[in-house]
Amino acid sequence: MRIAMLSPIAWRTPPRHYGPWESLVSLLTEGLLAKGVEVTLFATADSRTAGTLRATCKTGYEEDGHADPKVMECLHISEIFEHAEQFDLIHNHFDFLPLTYSSLVSTPVVTTIHGFSSPRILPVYEKYNRQVHYVA
Repeated sequence: MRIAMLSPIAWRTPPRHYGPWESLVSLLTEGLLAKGVEVTLFATADSRTAGTLRATCKTGYEEDGHADPKVMECLHISEIFEHAEQFDLIHNHFDFLPLTYSSLVSTPVVTTIHGFSSPRILPVYEKYNRQVHYVA
C-alpha cells in the first residue's frame, strides 16, 4: 500500500519543540514504515522521516518570519492532490482545507480530526462528508 501522509506545515515533522499534530504524524508515519508500508510524507523540507519526503517549503511558517502561511498552505495542499494518482490513500492531518480537493481525485482521503478550531468550519465538513472518511 502506498500512503501519502499530509502533515501541517507550521512546524517541521517531527517538531523540534511544540507541534502536537506534527508529532502524531511523525509517529504514525514511522510506525507504518516499520510495518513495511510505503509512506510518502508531505511536510516541510527540514522534516525527518525514514520514508520519502516531499516538500514545497523549506521550514515551517512559524519559524519563517517572512512566509505567508496561506500561500504556503495552498502550495503544500495542492502538491499532494496533484500527485494523488500515485497513492492508494491520502491521510490528511491538515484540518479542513484539504477536504475541498477530495472530490477532484479518485484516491480515497481519510482525515484525522485533531480538533475543531471553530464551529464556522463545519460547512466544509458537511459538504465533503460523503467522500471523506474520518478518524479521531
